[in-house]
Amino acid sequence: MLKSTTQQNLMRLTVLFFLATATLLLQAVQAAEEVVSTASPSIGSTISNDYGNFYSKDRLIRLGIAFGLGGIAANTNVDMSIRNWYQDSVRSEKTNSWASNISNPSGFYAKTFGEGKYMVPVALLAASINYIDTDTAIGNWGANASRAYIAGLPAMWVMQWTTGAARPGESDTGSAWRIINIQDGHGVSGHSFVGAVPFLTIAAMNPDNGWVKYPAYLASAAAGWSRINDDAHFPSQVVLGWYMAWEAVNTVMDTNKQTKSVKVAPMVTLDTVGLMVTGNW
Repeated sequence: MLKSTTQQNLMRLTVLFFLATATLLLQAVQAAEEVVSTASPSIGSTISNDYGNFYSKDRLIRLGIAFGLGGIAANTNVDMSIRNWYQDSVRSEKTNSWASNISNPSGFYAKTFGEGKYMVPVALLAASINYIDTDTAIGNWGANASRAYIAGLPAMWVMQWTTGAARPGESDTGSAWRIINIQDGHGVSGHSFVGAVPFLTIAAMNPDNGWVKYPAYLASAAAGWSRINDDAHFPSQVVLGWYMAWEAVNTVMDTNKQTKSVKVAPMVTLDTVGLMVTGNW
C-alpha cells in the first residue's frame, strides 16, 4: 500500500511538472502571433478565467449534486452490486484484451488514454503546433485540452483525497468514503478524468458534427471503462472522474465564448496599403 501511494504521488508530481510548463508553452504560442492584438487576453488571464469559470456557483452546484449521487452509490450496495455483476457476467478475455495490458502486453488498449504521463504531454505537444500556425485544429485542440487539465486536475486530486475511498478488494468497507484519507484516495478515478478530456474536447469543438461528436463522447468513456473492467475502480469512482472532465472541458469552452478580441494587422495588395481589423465576439 505504501509503495502504491508513493508511486501515485510521484505520478502526480510528474503531471504537475508538465502542467507547470503549460503556461510557459501556451504563452510562447501566443507570442508567436504576427499580428498586433489590442484586446486579446494573456494566457495568464485566460487560465485565471478558466479557474473562475470552473469554480463558479452554478458549476459547483452541479458538481455537488454529482458527488451527492456518487456518495449514495459509494456508501450503499449500489457500487458493489454493479461491480459484482460486471465481473461475474461481462468481463472476459476479450474485454481484458481491449481494456489493458493484463492479457495483451504488446497491444494497444483503452487504459492508455487515461495515462497522464502520456496524455498531458500529448496535449501540450499539440498546443505547440500553434507556434508554427496560430490557428490549426490540432493546435487549438491541444491548447483547449491542456487548459482543461490545468483547470480540473487539482480539483480532481483534492476530491480523491477528500472522499478517501479504496479500490475494489483493498478494504472491507468496499467503496465507502473515508473522508480525507490520503492513503486511499481513489474516490475519483484519475484515469477516467485524464482519458475523457481529450475526447470531450473534440466533441465540444465539433458541436454541429454528429459524425465526430458522438464517437468522441463514446471514446471519452474508454479509459474509465477499462478501470471497471480491470476491477481497479468502482463504477461511481469512474463516473465522477468522467464528470469532472466534462465540467473542466466546458469550463474552457465557456472562457472561449467570453473572450472578445480585436486584431489589427498590416494589409498590402497590388494597389492598396492599409490595416486589416478582425474581431472575435
